[in-house]
Amino acid sequence: MNMQFRFTFQGIILMILSTVSFTANAFEYTCTIKNTLKVNANGYFVTHDWAANYMNREFTVDSETGRVLRTTALKQRLNNGDENHGPVILGKNDPEMPLKIITVYEDRDTYALLQISDNNTYSGRNRKPFFYLTDIGMILTGTCINEASGTEQ
Repeated sequence: MNMQFRFTFQGIILMILSTVSFTANAFEYTCTIKNTLKVNANGYFVTHDWAANYMNREFTVDSETGRVLRTTALKQRLNNGDENHGPVILGKNDPEMPLKIITVYEDRDTYALLQISDNNTYSGRNRKPFFYLTDIGMILTGTCINEASGTEQ
């Protein structure tokens, strides 16, 4: 067997194996919205005017990319990325810290921040709390489950 072919073939096999192991760790969170809030002129959290459109709706988040994939609510208000902006995941490998996903929209002077408390603090709980500050200033809270294991997280 040609030496160059063998190295190329080994490289291809390694790429396939690394892709399989990468996707084996990927899972989705399904999050249920329990509150839809905004901050009023006095600095208090109050119910958002659009709360009825979001209460008990769900959205799904990819654990590897941080992207909101699907939702039963108005998708354009829950998106956390587009063709020019993508989410960045913080705290992904630290069991002591919640998962934080941030998308910065520099051209619009805004950002979206999603935090899922899937850390040791909530290890005994079936549902993990989240909060999501959308890029339009709407604050969503609720709980998420981990769809990979089939058990609630």
